[in-house]
Amino acid sequence: NLVTAKNWEHFWLNEGWTTFLERKIVGRLNGEDARQLSCVIGYNNLGEDVARIGAESPLTSLVPDLTGIDPDDSYSRIPYEKGSLLLYHLEQ
Repeated sequence: NLVTAKNWEHFWLNEGWTTFLERKIVGRLNGEDARQLSCVIGYNNLGEDVARIGAESPLTSLVPDLTGIDPDDSYSRIPYEKGSLLLYHLEQ
């Protein structure tokens, strides 16, 4: 963990890359269909978390403002999936 984000607001950098690369590996080992399935499952999880937290909540942003918020209270799949989706979009 020698390389880390400046603060918890940039948690997506670590976890988005990790999720994206994990799915790339799945695609190499099991085929692109397996990667795409993992992406669809992740996208559905993202939608569930956004619905649970509320689409207008600042905690659904890729880089949320955590001023006055305990980072543990902001935990969800959102930074993992939004970060991964951003990287997937750039890859395309």
